[in-house]
Amino acid sequence: MMPDAQPGDTEAVTLDLRSGRSIWELAAEEPSPARPLVRNVKTDVIIVGAGITGSFLAERLTRAGREVVVLDRHEPQLASTAASTALLQWEIDAPMLELEDRLGFDRASRIYRQSRETVRRIGALIGHDAALCGFDWRQSLYLAGNALDASELREEHRLRARAGIEGAYLTAPEIMARYGFQRDAALLHRGSAETDPMALAKLLLDRAIARGATVASPVHVTEYDCSALRVSVGTAAGIEVQGNALVLANGYEMPPIVAARNHRLTSTWVVATRPQPPEALWQDRCLVWEASQPYLYLRSTTDNRIIVGGEDEAITDARERDARMPDKAATLIGKLRDLLPQADGQVEAAWSGFFGATDDGLPLIGRVPGQPRCFAAFGYGGNGITYSALAADILDALMRGESHEGEGEFALDR
Repeated sequence: MMPDAQPGDTEAVTLDLRSGRSIWELAAEEPSPARPLVRNVKTDVIIVGAGITGSFLAERLTRAGREVVVLDRHEPQLASTAASTALLQWEIDAPMLELEDRLGFDRASRIYRQSRETVRRIGALIGHDAALCGFDWRQSLYLAGNALDASELREEHRLRARAGIEGAYLTAPEIMARYGFQRDAALLHRGSAETDPMALAKLLLDRAIARGATVASPVHVTEYDCSALRVSVGTAAGIEVQGNALVLANGYEMPPIVAARNHRLTSTWVVATRPQPPEALWQDRCLVWEASQPYLYLRSTTDNRIIVGGEDEAITDARERDARMPDKAATLIGKLRDLLPQADGQVEAAWSGFFGATDDGLPLIGRVPGQPRCFAAFGYGGNGITYSALAADILDALMRGESHEGEGEFALDR
């Protein structure tokens, strides 16, 4: 686990975020332009992190007219973003059944509706540039598993319908007839999407750069100072960047100034097959995920590959994570063949990485307690890109001195 922050600690934790090579990297264009940081800089908003979260934030804040400097020790788009499988789901890790039990129906339904609206807003933001980042709308098929059985999935469907979220409950014969999957039950919903995460992050960050944003890389931020009057960060090279607000969007390298206890690291594994003949893919190419522990999900790509991921474990040592790759890849392909026997299971890409998760399945977005002018966006679980976009909405509102309905649900000190 990540070490606890101690008084006086300033240096961020450095992680070996991922290994292997994702399919997005195989076809990626040059990353967004970045330059070295060679002198002290003053700006309005400092964003630490040039991945998908930092890109959503930079795009949103520059669109609002703010001056932005983005810092990252990695090249843009080449850290955790490159390992994302980019299922843009509004359905979150915690089923509505679980959220209702913990938060009550009104709050649970508000979170689900807000997530659904966020995915819609991502699509609207991308607009006519959908082809540039492989964005496409998809239905989501949520299969019964060992975490939610058929009867529990029916109750999940009832709660979603009560919240105004329309969908279909499918029985085993209906699932077999439509998709050829042998499962006891499933929920089918519209409103999700898929994308190429590196291309999406580049699209957003390039828009911000076109509006005047500066992206500096490689820059290793080691010190943070957030007073009531200003913020500043110091780098390993002894350079200082000052601003009016600081946003921590550096993925899973949470700095010690963020004393969030509701956060942990988890390891995950992914494989991608070679391109499939169209008849080998399932109907509608919907996003498929299973209500099981360990987690399983699959999606297709624009060139007909199948991405299979999951098998998550609470492993925080990169060497142990990477050593598990051969066995995890074999397990994932075995589960693919069990679900879709006609698929070609030859692996052309495999990768593993860390991702952040929280005990309640909700992200950490908002003000950093005890740190004036400092904001953060962490702990995304399986809804990383959706929550990244939501973070941009929430933090933009907070910086303007306005409230946002999501700030209480996702507060870092909840």
